[in-house]
Amino acid sequence: MRKLLVIAAVSAAALIATVSVSARAIVDGRLQVEGAKDGRYVVDGSRLGKAEFFGYVGDFVETKKITGLLLIKGDQATDEQKHIVFITAATQHIDAFIDQGGKVQPLVDPTPAAAATPPGVDGQAPASH
Repeated sequence: MRKLLVIAAVSAAALIATVSVSARAIVDGRLQVEGAKDGRYVVDGSRLGKAEFFGYVGDFVETKKITGLLLIKGDQATDEQKHIVFITAATQHIDAFIDQGGKVQPLVDPTPAAAATPPGVDGQAPASH
């Protein structure tokens, strides 16, 4: 009987630890993301590459119904990491935020796509400057 109680207590503690880690990963509906030094991402205690990160976020959107991503320690993230967080959020139709020095603000893509040259009028080439 005592052995059964110990097993039940250990199982309950493990369940509580799992739930509390997952709960800290999402704050105010935003999944907390941190850029790692090797170009990877830390989410909910897992170190992920770009492709893994995108799939992981997709799972959270579907199962946890997150509404955004928050890049924590944003001042330490590279422009590439900021870009990946931004486009991942855009692709998943959720918001992207960055925490810089304790201030949370919308994440602006640091590497936006180049502006497209508008097409010419009536099939004519655009005028050169």
